[in-house]
Amino acid sequence: MATKTIKLEIPFQKLISIVDKLDPDEKLILKKKLEKQKITTWQERFGKALQHLGKKNIRFSEKEVSEDIRKAIAEVRTGAGAKN
Repeated sequence: MATKTIKLEIPFQKLISIVDKLDPDEKLILKKKLEKQKITTWQERFGKALQHLGKKNIRFSEKEVSEDIRKAIAEVRTGAGAKN
């Protein structure tokens, strides 16, 4: 199935009525697409970033990373890391 991206401006209620007419498989595809784009909290994004970084930086020990984090937090809290 060939696809083409187009930009439409339609009223939200019209969009809802169109979605209501989709068959269950099409609704599932739409749901998966929307979930990929869902807005997450900063905590969720931070957690995902840590997981990603953890996988890429396995050569550093947990102790070393914990110490770096502790130092970074201390710098931010004391203003030592602030640039004037």
